[in-house]
Amino acid sequence: MELVEYKNFGKCAKYERNGVIAMVTLDIGPRIIYYGTKEFNFMNEDQERIVQKSGDFFDNSYKKGEKWCLYGGHRVWKAIEDMETYVPDNYPVECEMTEYGGEFYTQTTPFGLKYGFSFEMRENGALDIINKIFNFGEDREISIWALTVVAKGGKLIVPMNDKVNDLLPSQNFVIWPYCNLKDERLCIEKEKFTLCQTNKEQAFKLGIFSKKNEAFYELNGKTMKFTYQKIDGVFGDFWCNFETYTNAHILEVEGLGAMKTLKKNGVVELAESFEIL
Repeated sequence: MELVEYKNFGKCAKYERNGVIAMVTLDIGPRIIYYGTKEFNFMNEDQERIVQKSGDFFDNSYKKGEKWCLYGGHRVWKAIEDMETYVPDNYPVECEMTEYGGEFYTQTTPFGLKYGFSFEMRENGALDIINKIFNFGEDREISIWALTVVAKGGKLIVPMNDKVNDLLPSQNFVIWPYCNLKDERLCIEKEKFTLCQTNKEQAFKLGIFSKKNEAFYELNGKTMKFTYQKIDGVFGDFWCNFETYTNAHILEVEGLGAMKTLKKNGVVELAESFEIL
């Protein structure tokens, strides 16, 4: 591990193994802002801060003029989504770093939650990530939500569930009210669905319950694999454990945990891994 200054993201912890590089922001976030090789980053980098939110909620809940910025890369949120989900993590990260990993967390929000992750980089460069939300407030119903904003211009590939028999359904599809299933970026086939990131402005979001718990992102002839922990329980958003969102600026690869009563001083976790194939 070494400390570096990376573009306009400030100080970052940089890790490298088997030609694979990972970087985590330390002055903001945390975000895994880089995952790739010296020549290629699979993570989206919102250097211009194009994607952001501000307004009365942030002024009243945090401080006047506060805003949430996407930044890009990998982050942890809470679900079900509401305005509290948008944590303005613009401040130094609480962290403990090791040679090939560490723990990285936001400050505790006014709502009593702290977000972040730990990870370890394997010899082959894959990342084993434990996404975490800590609750220092009152008991609440919550789901952990792991979102990765990938580089523009690629194609997400998500395998369909295998059939049980010809009498039972094998796959659900959940759509948001601004979506059109005839959108040319989406292609649903028998064994997979794909979603392309293009310059089309209209937002598109799709959710499923995946029994295979994996997804792939192809870009410039390279493939990144996402693998999510298999969890039993009750899931939100009409029973989704995987979601994806895209518009002209981003494509997100999103894993979700089951809904859980998170007690005071408790923590909820969701494991996942990144790997370049």
